[in-house]
Amino acid sequence: MSLLHQIVKKSVELRKARSPLASSLTTLKGELETRQKSLKPQRDLTDDEVIATIKKTINTLEGNIILYDERNMEEAAIMARSEIALFEEFLPTQMTDDEIRSFVSSKIKEGANMGQIMGALKAEKAGLYDGKVASAMVKELLA
Repeated sequence: MSLLHQIVKKSVELRKARSPLASSLTTLKGELETRQKSLKPQRDLTDDEVIATIKKTINTLEGNIILYDERNMEEAAIMARSEIALFEEFLPTQMTDDEIRSFVSSKIKEGANMGQIMGALKAEKAGLYDGKVASAMVKELLA
């Protein structure tokens, strides 16, 4: 089952349960449908494209949480955190720091440079790691 279908299924479950988070998934589903309609030629979104949209949405929510906290808007911050937790259910399990370090170390032993290591990460582990963390770790291990 594609990631988009999983989101639709979960959205229906939450609507039936009258959860306040149902509207969050409905909004996400709308964003995904808009993105799909903008594709030329028309096609279904890949799971990677869905994941990218979810990550973008989470980043926006994290920014909103900072604003909510600054303005003492506790309820809004709590709701945003709940939405993030819900959206993270659809993301693949991220690599741990140890897993990234192991991957990077093996590439260094093969004689790879920074660009080759980051390229290998992107090709072999796309969406499974935080780029900033991986980049910092590669720089650290190459130093």
